[in-house]
Amino acid sequence: MMENRSFDHLLGYLDHDDQTYPSLKRLDVSCPIDPERPDGKRIPTNDRAKTVLGADPDHSHEAVMLQMDGRHGAPRVGSARMDGFIRSYALKIAGGSIRRSSLLERVAGTVLRALTTVWNWVRRRPRPVLPRPEDIMNCFSEGESPVLSKLAKEFAVLVNWHASVPGETWPNRNFAHAATSDGTTNIEVRFYPNRTIFEQLAEVDEKKWRIYQDGIAQVWVFPQLWTSGTDNFSDFEELFSHIRKDQLPAYSFIEPNHGFGSGEGNSQHPGNNLTAGDSFVAGEVLMGRIYNALVDSPDVFSKTLFLITYDEHGGFFDHVSSRGVLPPGGRVAPSGFEFDISGVRVPAVAISALIPRGIVDHNFYDHASIPKTVRQQFAAHLDALTERDREANDLLALLPLLPAPRIDCPRITFRVPSGRCAPNP
Repeated sequence: MMENRSFDHLLGYLDHDDQTYPSLKRLDVSCPIDPERPDGKRIPTNDRAKTVLGADPDHSHEAVMLQMDGRHGAPRVGSARMDGFIRSYALKIAGGSIRRSSLLERVAGTVLRALTTVWNWVRRRPRPVLPRPEDIMNCFSEGESPVLSKLAKEFAVLVNWHASVPGETWPNRNFAHAATSDGTTNIEVRFYPNRTIFEQLAEVDEKKWRIYQDGIAQVWVFPQLWTSGTDNFSDFEELFSHIRKDQLPAYSFIEPNHGFGSGEGNSQHPGNNLTAGDSFVAGEVLMGRIYNALVDSPDVFSKTLFLITYDEHGGFFDHVSSRGVLPPGGRVAPSGFEFDISGVRVPAVAISALIPRGIVDHNFYDHASIPKTVRQQFAAHLDALTERDREANDLLALLPLLPAPRIDCPRITFRVPSGRCAPNP
């Protein structure tokens, strides 16, 4: 699960052979500069996005609601208009946000920005590029994201996978593990007691799951997964060793490096690509390296589904409206949000030697489909974690699968960034 990119932003300009693919080349898609004046000037999408962006877009719950509905805190009526993205990015560039932050958050943010400036000066990194509000409409060409684009065309691209929450990273990652965010729409730095898919698998076989991480892992917010030991946590080199030796567990969750160490990481988070695009390119390297390792181990690849998705859209434009979803139950957000609509659409690609080439899957998924799919495969007798994953679609029940593995799955090549954030190819 990578970080903070929308579907249109990464895959909107993919040249796919299937004419049902929602290519922006065939759609008249734009966003008004001022959502209060929908008849005013509009900015269309383009395929000129670069790996470096001048400012990290706002992706707080409050900002996402503005991006989807074009209104400040107004109740959502009908389908989201998806017309507030430029306005939201303009606010972020100007140093503002409609999210109310505490004094501690404002002080911490100021200190962090100052430290980042000093660190970039010490390392002689270039200054951030000058951002413009309309940059939020920039989308990638295949040449700028070649690994993900190649895998999307070679296997199955899931064109209606949405974030579970119109909000930040932690709530959405928590839905991928627990089918709930425990009432949060923005990051709340605390531990979470919710039962996860990992614990459900442990009821069947304690060796049936493993988390592969590189540095600090967000999944640590579930203390029940590590307080009794860390045997189910491994680094990336063990991941590749386990692939070679056919020692993968039933379910592996791979968490990228979020850039809290000496480099910018490989999560592709826009905030890690303000002066150089190393983190974005390193994320492509990570995807390519995992895929190639599977192709090089055909006995493993023949029984493995490799899913790549993103936690949330990160504030980038997407033209597809959010969807009505079933609340997970339990806590309601302090804002009154009832978790009855999804977040924005995000990239998702399903990779397997059992998937025919060039599949375009139009079924609706959100991150709760991950625990649903895993449980149905390995512990179908257990009850759902929440109401959300009870009703979520099972990916393996909907993907068309071949009776025998393909033998034409190509290895892929990828460029390696010059920084210290990329794993060895």
